[in-house]
Amino acid sequence: GQQAVWGVAPALHSPLMAVTNAVSGLTALGGAALLDPSDPIPKTPAQLLGAFAVVVSSINIVGGFRVTDAMLQLFKRADDPEPPLEYFAAPVALASVATLGA
Repeated sequence: GQQAVWGVAPALHSPLMAVTNAVSGLTALGGAALLDPSDPIPKTPAQLLGAFAVVVSSINIVGGFRVTDAMLQLFKRADDPEPPLEYFAAPVALASVATLGA
């Protein structure tokens, strides 16, 4: 994996991270589909694998966003305005409500 990443031109690192985040998002959704929403404790082997997929994919997604943010900080100028981070709360809240079924 490391040789594959280092072999990519620097201009392609952001698209590469976006694709890996998208793949991790799909595995997280697939794992979540295997879980029983009425019972938080996985009981079958499929539910255990689904829970594992959700956890590992979530770690990969968060790490991918952190790496992408660090790369974008390399191009930040001193006079650039701060991004409105409060706008990120809306999709997180919507996904949380949809996941919890409220």
